[in-house]
Amino acid sequence: MSKVRRASFGGSSELILYSRTKKSITKSRRSSLVTEDMPTTRRNSLTTVINSLASITVDELLSTPLVDVHNLYKKKVSKSSHKLESFFGEPTPVDVCVYEIKKEGLKAILESKVPLCYFLYYLLDEYSSENLFFFLEVEQFEKNRGLACIDEQRKMAQVIYNTYISDNAQLQINLDDKVKRSIKSQLISTQHEFNGKTIFYDAKISIYLLLESSFIRFLNTDVYEEMIRHCGELTIHYGERTVNIALSYLFQYFKHQEQEKQIFSDSFTELNNRHYDIIKSVLEKFVKNVFGKTYLPSKC
Repeated sequence: MSKVRRASFGGSSELILYSRTKKSITKSRRSSLVTEDMPTTRRNSLTTVINSLASITVDELLSTPLVDVHNLYKKKVSKSSHKLESFFGEPTPVDVCVYEIKKEGLKAILESKVPLCYFLYYLLDEYSSENLFFFLEVEQFEKNRGLACIDEQRKMAQVIYNTYISDNAQLQINLDDKVKRSIKSQLISTQHEFNGKTIFYDAKISIYLLLESSFIRFLNTDVYEEMIRHCGELTIHYGERTVNIALSYLFQYFKHQEQEKQIFSDSFTELNNRHYDIIKSVLEKFVKNVFGKTYLPSKC
């Protein structure tokens, strides 16, 4: 049996999922957000809530397309978060812990906030950050689609197409021509032929596979080890200091890019500068959407 306790590090408060013994984790993998004096009935009730975060069953995995496995996992995480809010009577800012990422892989880190910064930093360094940005943009599009009329959905989809898919896209992703043509034809089609629910489905599958490959490589990097060191394996709510450390990695990337621009200014083309500017703009949007911040910290 595991429990969550609030720990303080340098003035920063974090929730950590503490394990009583290594054997207990292997045996049950259960956890509970309980205090020492919580009544047994309430403790058991909360344990039931936390256990809903358990892995997707084998039958579900075998019968579900790959990208839909991520959607299924996302729904389970969202459902469990709502249960926690209902149990505690207030919003519970729970993030995905590293232990969960080790167990569930890419679909878990895509639902995280702080750990996702480390994966994004790796993708920036690998020159494939556009894959993650596209995936997150489509996730946001799917989330907001139900609140918009067809014309508004088409406009949102057009922005994604112009940014990541068109021949002139500044952050062009690698897609099959058939997939690109299908998306383009829907955007220029009549209103009745546009389907906001499925327009990016095939593209999302392709990019998810690319992200899966990148994630496997990420597991063998120093950045991954730094993520574990700073985040801990069982922390489920990261304090401000831990958040700023993660964001500082992204800041360091742009600081390095600025230095290169100064050193090799003559060889930097207008296209390179535009690519740098749009990456910075998309990254600032990412930080604002995920953390509610409008800046990248210059120091921890």
